[in-house]
Order: sequence, then C-alpha cells, then structure tokens
Amino acid sequence: MAQVILFPSVLGVRQGVTDLAAALTGAGHTVQVVDLLDGQVFDDYEPAVARAREMGFPAQMAAALQASRQTEGPFVAVGFSNGAGLAQWVAAQRPDDARGVVMVGGGIPMRDLEATWPPGVPGQVHVSAGDPFHEEDRQFDPMVDEHLQDDVEHAGGAFTYVEYQGDGHLFNDPSLPAEYQPDEARILTRRVLELVDAVG
Repeated sequence: MAQVILFPSVLGVRQGVTDLAAALTGAGHTVQVVDLLDGQVFDDYEPAVARAREMGFPAQMAAALQASRQTEGPFVAVGFSNGAGLAQWVAAQRPDDARGVVMVGGGIPMRDLEATWPPGVPGQVHVSAGDPFHEEDRQFDPMVDEHLQDDVEHAGGAFTYVEYQGDGHLFNDPSLPAEYQPDEARILTRRVLELVDAVG
C-alpha cells in the first residue's frame, strides 16, 4: 500500500478532495490532506484567488512542504489546480520519497517553480478540453503542456496527459454543479488508483 498527499485548490478542502481521499483509503492507502486554509472553504474563485494571492505562492510552497513532512517515506502527490503546483514543488523538494505526481486541472513547467522534476518519477496531467483556466495557461504559454512533458521525460519519468470532454475545471467535485462531470470523475478516480496501486 502507498501513502498519498493531497493538495486542494484555492477553494479549499471540498467534496472532490474528500471523495478522492475516501476512494484511496478504501483501497487501503494512507492519505494526508494538506489544508493550507485551516478549514476555510470558498464557493467562488474570485475571493479564493484573492486569498491565495494574499498568502503568496512562496509562503504556500513553504507551508505545503512543511506539512508534507507529516508523511514520512515514499508518497504520491496529488494536486488540484493551484494545488498541482504545490504537489510538483513538494515532490521536487523530496525526490528520494516522491513516487508519482498527479496534476488535476493542469501542471506548470518546473522552471516556473525554479525546481527540477524528481528523477524517474511519473507525472499525470488531467484536464477537461474546455477548461477556461487551462486555456488561460495556454494563452500565456502555448507550450505549457509540452514544457512539462519535457521536464518529466528528461528526468526519466513517464508522462501521461489525459484530456476529458467538457469544460469543468474541478470536474470531479460534486459540490460544484457547474463544473462536475460524473463520468469523467469516475475515470479520474480510477486512473489515480491505478497509479497509486502501481507505485505502492
């Protein structure tokens, strides 16, 4: 069995996070949820993003890494949206322990984190085809996915990019009805379980 660290989006620990945690623990894995908001949950992105900017990404990175130390030894990092970058960062800072990184809603090139991908660690990106946030990332850097793929593969890891139908950003979260895509959510959960089972 494996250890998994979950990094929520700027909206906090919502049902999409807790549902995945329940699926993982139900399969026998150990799960730590890193809640940088201390229980605060947002329903809208605008105030959530404002809160994240107030905290600052460097401070979030430091806090995420410190919190991850509660999980000793090998782990798989799973991040949602903003949390995907935190998952990448923590894996990069703990290369001897990282066994896989899952990025839901898109990842970012490691150069933006001023870090390098951990050697031999697989990376998975899961996005919906019409995700407006991922489209913004592509407008800023049209090669964002290719740059991340290069990071992973040059470090000797396997890169998997899964694009789903629809336009939900946090598409596995039933508490966000405008984004939730139940069929895609089930596929995401299955793929995460497969990865965790494989490395665990």
